[in-house]
Amino acid sequence: MSTAVLPSSELQGRVTAFLYHEAELLDGNRFAEWLELLAPEIEYRMPVRTTQFLTDGDGFEDFEFFSENLASLTTRVRRLETEFAWAEVPPSRARHFITNIVVEEDDDGLDVRSSFLLTRTRQDLDYQMFTGVRHDRLLPNGESFAIAKRTILIDQTVITATNLSVLF
Repeated sequence: MSTAVLPSSELQGRVTAFLYHEAELLDGNRFAEWLELLAPEIEYRMPVRTTQFLTDGDGFEDFEFFSENLASLTTRVRRLETEFAWAEVPPSRARHFITNIVVEEDDDGLDVRSSFLLTRTRQDLDYQMFTGVRHDRLLPNGESFAIAKRTILIDQTVITATNLSVLF
């Protein structure tokens, strides 16, 4: 059974600082450092959203834009560090805005929901924007945390971005 963590608590502050640090790493293209925030058993996925009536469910399908683990994320990051990731040469300029952080604690770790706004600009093209909510499972990792699971529930039903090479 999980217990809600009070917004003014020390634990909430630590989780918020962790998520802000993660955003800073991603925005700074410090992907190798970002990988260090992931637990070995990481599940990183983005289900496809569809337009549905409320009575028909939450609007997410069983198929996904991506479903990754530590090996695939490591491969993706290593490729981004080369000149052969054509979708990211030159690299995108991204900004992650994280807000509405809700933390629930149980005996094994934390369930964290956060709203995000992600903007990305590449070359001289128009910017792309993604919004949604992330459901994270954080595990204690020394004085910090490790991300064991991230489900990205994007608001858009149609992704107009040229690719999904950005990390959420």
